[in-house]
Amino acid sequence: MKLILSKIIPSPLDVPLQLAHALERTGAFLMADRWRILLLRPDGATDLIWQTTDEDVAYQWRGFFDDRLTDSVYDEIRQQANGFRLLSKADYQRVGASGLYKTANTLPLLFEAQDGTWIAFAGKKISILKSEEGHVRECAATKTKGKDPICQALHPHQNLLVYGTNYGELFAQPLNQNQFGKTIKISQLPNTCYQIAFATDGKKMFVGGLGYVKMFEYDGQGFTETASISSALRSFEMVDDYLILNKGMHGIDIIKVTDKLQRVDSMDLPFSIDKMFCLASQKSLLLTSGSTNEWALLNLSA
Repeated sequence: MKLILSKIIPSPLDVPLQLAHALERTGAFLMADRWRILLLRPDGATDLIWQTTDEDVAYQWRGFFDDRLTDSVYDEIRQQANGFRLLSKADYQRVGASGLYKTANTLPLLFEAQDGTWIAFAGKKISILKSEEGHVRECAATKTKGKDPICQALHPHQNLLVYGTNYGELFAQPLNQNQFGKTIKISQLPNTCYQIAFATDGKKMFVGGLGYVKMFEYDGQGFTETASISSALRSFEMVDDYLILNKGMHGIDIIKVTDKLQRVDSMDLPFSIDKMFCLASQKSLLLTSGSTNEWALLNLSA
């Protein structure tokens, strides 16, 4: 697989972005600041879907949950890259109306796991929530191991979440709809853990952090590290049997995944990459720069 630079364009939106997401079904990148919401196509064309010049309206922007996003768009962005799903808007409203977190010092991150299980992350606490007859309650809770988790991912076929910490600790936490299982220590990584992702079949897990990318095999019971490379890294995306590495000021790499991790292509950009978004179905990448406010569109070619 090769990287092909399609074009570099000045960003039509202000920094910082309020929302950025790859819409696979639509075949476009959804991008928004406080003033505009637009779709960016892989060929660089843009479709403006909402705009305002009213400061009061702009100030009320609510990101993922904003009513200016249609139900069909929200349905697409519900699936998160880490395997979890956002709750429906009605379910978030149920949680808010329940008063469960009315006095909380830290508002939780709320997601849907497998089998419709609701999960809440708040500091070092993970909770399982249930909605019964309109009332939301916490039915189980556990404390995370090690330092505070800074990234997490969900196995694609079972209720097994994995989290990593700023100190490179990597843990697996099994659960069901009612309780948590015993926490598993997977590994002590070389440094801070930035991102975790499972392959579609759930048999491989990729972990990226400060200076490294590692691959683990999962056999349904435990994890075994099978490959590792040293690399600058901000984030990564998976496309077929390849990892695409966002290396910030060091450009972008393509890593072929077999029984090892092998670099097969790389590219330097005229700016330091901030965020990377991928339309896997379109073999298209969007790279944004936080310093120059430029966007780059890349194609992936066999």
